[in-house]
Amino acid sequence: MNSGDKTGQGQERRKRGGACVVVTGAGGGIGAAVAKRLHADGWTVIATDMSVEALEASLTQDERMVFASLNVSDKEQIEHLAAMLNAREGGVAGLVNIAGVLQDVKPLLEMDQEVARRIWDVNYFGAENCIKALVTSMIAGGGGSIVNITSINELRPLPLHSYAPSKVALGALTALAAGEFGPRGVRVNSVAPGFTLTPIFRGKLESGKRDAGTIEDHTAMGRLVETSEIASTVSFLIGDDASAITGVSLPVDCGWLATSHWMNFRELSAA
Repeated sequence: MNSGDKTGQGQERRKRGGACVVVTGAGGGIGAAVAKRLHADGWTVIATDMSVEALEASLTQDERMVFASLNVSDKEQIEHLAAMLNAREGGVAGLVNIAGVLQDVKPLLEMDQEVARRIWDVNYFGAENCIKALVTSMIAGGGGSIVNITSINELRPLPLHSYAPSKVALGALTALAAGEFGPRGVRVNSVAPGFTLTPIFRGKLESGKRDAGTIEDHTAMGRLVETSEIASTVSFLIGDDASAITGVSLPVDCGWLATSHWMNFRELSAA
């Protein structure tokens, strides 16, 4: 059994050897921020999205930023991409599963099951498909790192009756995959973003569907999360500085999980 590089320099060695990191959902928001950060770190980034046009609008392609159209719910497309990447010098060293489908707030009785299936096909099964297709290349290369982007919904579900369970399940998959692939040198972690200033979320603020002040009042730090802060966390988990970390879910939420319940204690919330 290949236990990977236990010196803590495995990913740096693979980076220098031309190994790539695949980023799904890289066409905007958190995905684009992550792709840019990993590229700046010196990785060869395979940036994927349903639309190459979305990638072109958010990123600049060069020899270390490669665009690829990918529907993560289509196993044949993923297997084709994996075959291409396995043939590249250096292989695959990392995977960041960001591709996801959001959901409007609706009562459970009004949730359309076809919409729910689409959310699960992308948010959960899409990530599972990518892990299964790409992890063998990481193992063959001596190890690697997988980061799944979940949500604070993984840890405290909000009223999103299909989206939230899909993120809870992805968090469970993270822990299961960490246990299975750790002995073969592959670390698997998840990042759970809080209310993050993506273009989509900014649109909700501008439309009045979400209130920035209310959310900020319920965070320890009194502000919302920047996409660059999610990208920095992913950068850490992908690289050798996190060489002993696997199977964890790391919230990046400005302390929303820690303090949002304080609203129930007037003597604290008024302080």
